[in-house]
Amino acid sequence: MAVVQHASYDDWRRVYGDVYEALPERPDAACPNCGHRALRLEFVARGTDRIGYAMFWCDFCRFGIRISRTWVPTGVTFHAMDIPPEELRKIVPEYTTVYPPPDTDPEDFEEVTF
Repeated sequence: MAVVQHASYDDWRRVYGDVYEALPERPDAACPNCGHRALRLEFVARGTDRIGYAMFWCDFCRFGIRISRTWVPTGVTFHAMDIPPEELRKIVPEYTTVYPPPDTDPEDFEEVTF
């Protein structure tokens, strides 16, 4: 198992973007950190507008990112915002979150309106 972070936050965002754009299909994308095809994506959102957050990680190396304020595409299942933390931990394992560099300008992030 890889225990060293090789992939940058931008690397993770690119792969997340590819996977997200393909939803509800699940592409066979490789982990940007270790190369294994063990990526997982889970959403937690409000049922009223499908707005919530995403957790995207590799089940092999246990690195990944968290995306806040995202829309869950139609046809994609998600967990309710009020899911108890202990239930969410049964679905999403502990993984090391890769963060953007501290000097990242928030204006550099792409904003998409649905």
